[in-house]
Amino acid sequence: MSGIFYEGRWYENTDMICRRCGSPVYESDISEYSYQCFQCDEDLYSFEVEEQDAHYMPPVMVARPVDGIALNGALEYLLDDTGNARIFQNQPEAEAFLLSQGFTSEDLEYFYFVEVPENEE
Repeated sequence: MSGIFYEGRWYENTDMICRRCGSPVYESDISEYSYQCFQCDEDLYSFEVEEQDAHYMPPVMVARPVDGIALNGALEYLLDDTGNARIFQNQPEAEAFLLSQGFTSEDLEYFYFVEVPENEE
């Protein structure tokens, strides 16, 4: 499952988008609300969101905790030939690349597939 890190916390993709701005929304930290939109900086009720296009898969970067320790909050990213974080078109492409490099399906459970906003590609 892909998602984002926001203020040091992991939020999984909900496959829902904000009706106001069209950005992905994530589970709210406030129990009275279902979702939160980081773009609008608002918590939302379920009627304020809609399903994302079923065929849409966001671009992702591959990350894992530094030294395999999730508690320290720091992540290391898979880099491209220029030393920048490598961006894959979607999670299945990233998984296929990792598998081709010798990782197993079980290994993939320890990676984060961090969504990249469309304007940052």
